[in-house]
Amino acid sequence: MKVYAPAKVNLALDVIGKNKQGYHDLDMIMAPVSLYNIVDITQASHTRITCTNGLIPDDNATKKMVQVLKDRYDISDYDISIEEHIPMQAGLAGASANAAAVLKAINDIDGLQLSIEEMIALGKLVGADVPFCVVNKYARVQGIGEKIRKMACDWKFPILLVKPEQGVSTPEAFATWHLLEPLHPNLDILEKALVDQDLLFYVKHMENALQPAAFQLVPALKDLKKEMETFELCVMMTGSGSTMMGFGSKENLVLAQKELAKKYPFVKIVTVG
Repeated sequence: MKVYAPAKVNLALDVIGKNKQGYHDLDMIMAPVSLYNIVDITQASHTRITCTNGLIPDDNATKKMVQVLKDRYDISDYDISIEEHIPMQAGLAGASANAAAVLKAINDIDGLQLSIEEMIALGKLVGADVPFCVVNKYARVQGIGEKIRKMACDWKFPILLVKPEQGVSTPEAFATWHLLEPLHPNLDILEKALVDQDLLFYVKHMENALQPAAFQLVPALKDLKKEMETFELCVMMTGSGSTMMGFGSKENLVLAQKELAKKYPFVKIVTVG
């Protein structure tokens, strides 16, 4: 069977601090976008995972997800083929989306009858973004990614995603965040703006607490933001980077896409929600 693994964006991100386990507690607004990996999964005599991007590393999220399920349930072996369209090291949760899609597919095929809450708990064992990718709706996401509250929002609107060649190391972004003056966006007002579908208010107040750290690590991202803004777009980074999101009129998004695609490896208009 073929299943889709949608990317996510962070429409707001705050770093609360470190918890007792040494992980960073976050407060985020996350939403799926119309950018998908395609996962082909069928029962087989032995488990095999392949990917259009090449070799599958040992720490691959889909590998981890299958192992977590094997350790807990009597599941089948699977041939899993992943057709990747979500760029890596982009802050778009491509690997987590794959893992969540495989989890939900195996739940259906093997008849595990796992609830959403049970799948969220399993996803947490694999990666911080997997629980959201299981839910795959507008959500307020807290803790290390496991506390998820769906938002009363079904708004769909276009944005432009632009990813340069360079990625941003998530551990380095958090380490650098500790060295800078902390930025703490007001997620309550941003959530209300999204629920009210008030784009003007949202883009005026949107913030990502990791963006200053990413700009220090990869100065080209700051230049990319300025370049996107020349097309009258409001611009913010998603996640820990390195993808930048542009918000604006459809006409300006199309114009920016046409010009920026000449320079950057991944430039795509997608729909949020």
